Amino acid sequence: IHGYNVPAGTRVMYSIYLSHRDGVHWTQPERFYPARFEKQQAEKRPPFAYVPFGGGPRNCIGAAFAQIEAKVVLSRLLQTFEFQLVNGHQIRPHMGATLEPRPGVKMRVHRRRLRHVF
Repeated sequence: IHGYNVPAGTRVMYSIYLSHRDGVHWTQPERFYPARFEKQQAEKRPPFAYVPFGGGPRNCIGAAFAQIEAKVVLSRLLQTFEFQLVNGHQIRPHMGATLEPRPGVKMRVHRRRLRHVF
């Protein structure tokens, strides 16, 4: 595979974490830039450059539901609470089977005062 000899029986893993941070397909991949997922930007990338739910005929059947659910839950949390990192706390990503923060995330969570606009 691309000049590498992979002996029979060798376990090969694909890193979604690394592929989603590949500078070939992503400008400034570590920068928070949500506009990169807008339709015009997405059309410039190869179809499998972003695969959070897999790709092809065996991709996750719950992908659309999961994305909608994540948006609804996140929007409700952000409407209801204010999140602040505890002073001096650093978030360090750890890549295992999934991406997770180590040693966790220390935050202060405050309920927002709801303002009725109607």
